[in-house]
Amino acid sequence: MERIRTEVEALDIMTEGGLPRGTITQVFGEKALGKSIISLQVAHRAAIEGCSAIIIDTEQSYTSYLLPYWKERLEKRFSKEFKISRAYLKHEQGKKKGISRSQVVSAIAGTVKQLGLNTSESEIGEIANMLLSSVSVEVEESGNSLILIEVPDITELLALHGFDCYITVSEAGRVEIRLKKPPSIPSPLQDLVERAGASLIVYDSISAPLKSVFAGTADLPARSSSLSMLLTTAQRLCSKYGLAVLALSHVTINPIQAWDRRPFGGVILGHEAKFSFELTKHGSKRSEDAECVNPDKDDKKSRVIWAQRHPAIEDYSRFGYFSIDELGVH
Repeated sequence: MERIRTEVEALDIMTEGGLPRGTITQVFGEKALGKSIISLQVAHRAAIEGCSAIIIDTEQSYTSYLLPYWKERLEKRFSKEFKISRAYLKHEQGKKKGISRSQVVSAIAGTVKQLGLNTSESEIGEIANMLLSSVSVEVEESGNSLILIEVPDITELLALHGFDCYITVSEAGRVEIRLKKPPSIPSPLQDLVERAGASLIVYDSISAPLKSVFAGTADLPARSSSLSMLLTTAQRLCSKYGLAVLALSHVTINPIQAWDRRPFGGVILGHEAKFSFELTKHGSKRSEDAECVNPDKDDKKSRVIWAQRHPAIEDYSRFGYFSIDELGVH
């Protein structure tokens, strides 16, 4: 299995050389532990190896502070510059320019009336949405090794993956998500992967859009189905193109047992991610019998990365220390 080095010693040891291609790797943990820095560093490392990387920024943090602060530092560390292209979702209305939604609705309503069918206004509206929706990805410059696309909205993120959806709220206040039409295959993301020749996709983070929309327990079905749609597309791209996918996620904390921290997304993300690692602060012991892969890096300033799920080892049976300095994560 081919891999992309992360240059985080403990992570590279536990993955036997870096992020495995052809599958999804999850990294989760509390805020300010280094998840985003690791993701940018891996993308830069992929560029050094002559590969392209796509970063899907759902938290809109890269242009605001990550790139201004870390780009030059990583270039100094690895002695190689990397150029960044911005990408955007482009919505096109209809096959022909100048056709409005009201014109489409009127045409459909007239046809339905002629046929004598009993159809509601909402049903006609859904048909119009199916006919009008078209999404593509536009890239500022081609040929650059790192492509950044900001997609903070869950419906926009699903559209990128080929799912044209809309959100509704039931009378009981439950948030629901509905498809306007069957999934688009190939998806706009697949088209971008092919154009860029990408070998790495980073979701930073995959959980943020879900948390902002599906906040209540009654919204769990919509959250789960949305996450399933995203991961289905990601896994398909892994298999088709031999991609490495890095999905960053937040944690959920058990209010009764504060030590019990789990990745946001539950079993769905857990099943799709064949490798999963948790970042914690120094001193957070999961198991007294766990093996440390780099005990020489232990000091008070170190942070810890745990093998939360790994095909070859037991859960939380192995961990390593890592640190962050002005040149990145080590």
